[in-house]
Amino acid sequence: MANITKRGNTFRIRVFVGTDINGKKIMKSTTFTPPDNVSSGKAEKLATEYAFEFERHCKGYSQLNENMRFSELADWYFANYAPVELKEGTVYNYHSAYDVHIAPVLGNMKVKDINTPKLTQFVQSIKLNPETVRKIYVIIQSIFHRGVEQGFIRETPCHNVILPKNRNKKKKPVLDEEQARQFLELLETKKCDEDIKRIIKVLLFTGMRSGECLGLAWEDIDFDNKTISINHNLADVAGKHYLTTPKTQSSIRVIGMSDTLADILKAQKNYIDSLVTALGDSFAHPEMVFTSALGNYRDRSSLGTSFKRFLKGTDFEFLTLHQLRHCNATLLLNSGVDLKIVSEHLGHCDIGVTANVYADVLRSTKAKVAELISLKLT
Repeated sequence: MANITKRGNTFRIRVFVGTDINGKKIMKSTTFTPPDNVSSGKAEKLATEYAFEFERHCKGYSQLNENMRFSELADWYFANYAPVELKEGTVYNYHSAYDVHIAPVLGNMKVKDINTPKLTQFVQSIKLNPETVRKIYVIIQSIFHRGVEQGFIRETPCHNVILPKNRNKKKKPVLDEEQARQFLELLETKKCDEDIKRIIKVLLFTGMRSGECLGLAWEDIDFDNKTISINHNLADVAGKHYLTTPKTQSSIRVIGMSDTLADILKAQKNYIDSLVTALGDSFAHPEMVFTSALGNYRDRSSLGTSFKRFLKGTDFEFLTLHQLRHCNATLLLNSGVDLKIVSEHLGHCDIGVTANVYADVLRSTKAKVAELISLKLT
């Protein structure tokens, strides 16, 4: 903190900036003369503001601009950081959430006026489910963090912010082994487009994310070695579909292909070949495993709607496309497959992520192991 001493009509300002090799304090000083005809209180306030700027300059904070509006910091973030470091879909989602939920409340506030209690009050005021509120908070946190990194602000207020908790959250049920068989039987007997059925089966048999499944190309399918390479994700930004890299570096992986899965994919290959023969050059993407009837990239939202329609009136209405991934992982863990192998199979960035997501499954598996040992010994 700068030392301010009044001397007549002027103020002497001294700033400590460190010590020399002999341990002697290094001080920098300046003099501030307030404008004529201002009150003593106003003069002291101006001197304090001047001292703050002088100290900031002495300590290398020349680019600090904590008087900037939060909207200015956000504009810099979306113009410079987001396009380089984030995926296009993430940028779109972040920007949409910022415009709707963050900008109307925080946008016009000065950065220096946004503190931890105000952020707590803000997130608690958002009338959305706690998971969505947390996602909104992550955007605010990221903007402030980059502001600190770039030297626009000294520190982020995103410490110890009290986020809402979903105390009534119910865990969605996951198919056990018997239910999975019943579900597959339903797929065989209930009417639905066969290509949609094949997508659902692939999701259940592989545990892939739906975007990874829809991003598969025929060059990723090795029928000879019975492997599937996951190299792409099909993204959808405001109705525009394009191939991008998977969620994380660990998501780029190779998984095994059973005979059953190979038969499903061969049936899909025959289906695509028949469409290509019928439509010729107008078939947009013959290289893709799963396409629309005209060969365009398959829309994930439309697939989800078709899946819900298929499940309506059945015992499996609670299922979503993503839960097929959870079902795959649960079946593997309950079968005694090593956690690390399951983590690699799912493409998680860290084994800890898998352990956290499937904590309940792992607890029940440990209980089964303990019971098995007890049975063997007695």
